[in-house]
Amino acid sequence: MVVRCRNPVFLVGCPRSGTTLLQRMLDAHDSMAIASETHFVRRFWLKRENYGDLATDENYKRLLEDVVGMPEFAEMGVDDESFRNRARAAERTYAAVFAALLETFAEQHGASFIGEKTPNHLLHMLTLERFFPDAKYIHIVRDPRAVVNSWRNVPWSTGNVVGDAFVWRRYMLVARLCPPRRSNSLMVIRFEDLVLRPEPTLTDVCRFIGISFQPGMCAFHDKRESAINLSREPWKARANQPLDANRLGRWRDELSRLDIALIESVAGREMHKYEYTSICGRFSAVMLKLPVWSREIIRRLFRRVFRWNT
Repeated sequence: MVVRCRNPVFLVGCPRSGTTLLQRMLDAHDSMAIASETHFVRRFWLKRENYGDLATDENYKRLLEDVVGMPEFAEMGVDDESFRNRARAAERTYAAVFAALLETFAEQHGASFIGEKTPNHLLHMLTLERFFPDAKYIHIVRDPRAVVNSWRNVPWSTGNVVGDAFVWRRYMLVARLCPPRRSNSLMVIRFEDLVLRPEPTLTDVCRFIGISFQPGMCAFHDKRESAINLSREPWKARANQPLDANRLGRWRDELSRLDIALIESVAGREMHKYEYTSICGRFSAVMLKLPVWSREIIRRLFRRVFRWNT
């Protein structure tokens, strides 16, 4: 079977918003193959000055070797020689190299629809659109309070709730202000809907992609194959387990009232656009009027002096 990467599907979103869960669900479809996080734009396209002119054999070979050297490459189950042969036969462009990677992945998984899941690609949809003019994008959004709460155990956290809330807001602003130019190429879903109403939400997603919903997608956790390397990314363990709606509100118990107010003061305007309701009301409004630099100082003051955790 010869696969051509004409209209890949990119799963994007702020990290810890459910892209891995959506990947697992779509991967359970007989016709889909969703590649793990390649971070192709950040790792290779944005560093293209390091590789120089790809028309030079040495430069092109170095690019291909760096792609093969990604930790995710082995986890994708892609044969490195098959990828190299396909890339050597293609046009020497970054788009062609990315396409060769996805096509090889799809062929070796017997899939006719190709996808890739890199949350950070939400910030680079216009670049991907130049690579793949017919691509589709599924942006999964999650409550910023839940996102910030989950970042307490990941290595990329800024180290405080204010900084992490600003990261979430940045992702939402870029998604809203710099969407793909082609109409009807972007679909936005909420993580909470995927967990609470998986079948109708996945049915809409499948319709957007152009495939039929399969019930096995809701039983994704029964599929033994998984590209998730828990020794490298232990925070993704939940993506291999059945859906648990009871976990959606954990941030209410695990974040202090002050932390929630700080998050809402930063992310409030964007979170309301996705129908997430503030619970701290006036307190968040007061925080919003304070200088950004002072909010984390206030949080630490309350924590250390007044021992406020409610």
